[in-house]
Amino acid sequence: MSEHSLTMVNRSSIQMAGIKNVVTFDEQEVILETDLGYLVISGQDLHVSTLNLEEGKVSITGKANHLEYKEQGSDLKTRGKSILNRLLK
Repeated sequence: MSEHSLTMVNRSSIQMAGIKNVVTFDEQEVILETDLGYLVISGQDLHVSTLNLEEGKVSITGKANHLEYKEQGSDLKTRGKSILNRLLK
């Protein structure tokens, strides 16, 4: 298992390591898969500024309002529907 780390500066810059996959992202929510489960980041004007899945590194800029870890096997389908609904508005 690779080591997962997260560093956030002033809620506007997040650097992470140990990321396996980007499940979904938009300006209001980013869902990442880590070795420890899913990481859900919600906020405003979120942008994936660095993405290197070979090294497991991801950087996000914007205003982070909420970070939440979900266990592996969590049902993210209901969350995905809300993302699709927001995009279609």
